Amino acid sequence: MKVDFSVTKWEEQPISQHMTGFPINSVHAEYQIEGELQGKATVEYLLYYLESNMEDGHLATARTAGFLYFEGTYKGKTGTFTAAEKGIFDKGHLDSPGMIIKSTGNLSELKGSYHYQFIGQMSKLILDFKGID
Repeated sequence: MKVDFSVTKWEEQPISQHMTGFPINSVHAEYQIEGELQGKATVEYLLYYLESNMEDGHLATARTAGFLYFEGTYKGKTGTFTAAEKGIFDKGHLDSPGMIIKSTGNLSELKGSYHYQFIGQMSKLILDFKGID
């Protein structure tokens, strides 16, 4: 199943201004998700830059690790879930699949994974969820 999402907030900063040769940034991001999965996701990432392009950050390459916290509804049921992500951002393409590690509320039985898909200006989450009919 595919759902749409948009990035509504992206705050990125180096974890240290004093550690040269340690290109790690922390990111606080928020996503608005629409479709059968609907609500707000808050994401905390660490990015390790393998290659940077200061003129255009979308041309950078970075290893990513983070946690996504979702609050909203899935198939009409309300709850939350937390997922762990790990992957790579490479020149505008994010390959950082997520796996649900904890869910609550009416989504407490929700299990599964997701990954990102970008086609032009379209941003999608491809869901492989189980446990909720």
